[in-house]
Amino acid sequence: MGKCLSYIEEVRIITRHPELTEVYVYVYAEGDCPLGVQGWHHKTFPASKSVIEILKKDFSDHLLWPLDSPNNPEDL
Repeated sequence: MGKCLSYIEEVRIITRHPELTEVYVYVYAEGDCPLGVQGWHHKTFPASKSVIEILKKDFSDHLLWPLDSPNNPEDL
């Protein structure tokens, strides 16, 4: 494996449901990256967890989140 660079291009935080907070991260990858790095990564958190808490504590592993794009037309 060679050099792989990834960049966060966009972050979307959606509170569509009163008890859930959905976070979508679009990652752009350059170079010899493994499959599954580039694209939309998604994770759902309980609404009791604040956005600041998510970004400080849970965001560092965003590349390990499953790939899933925001499907709702309002989210695009």
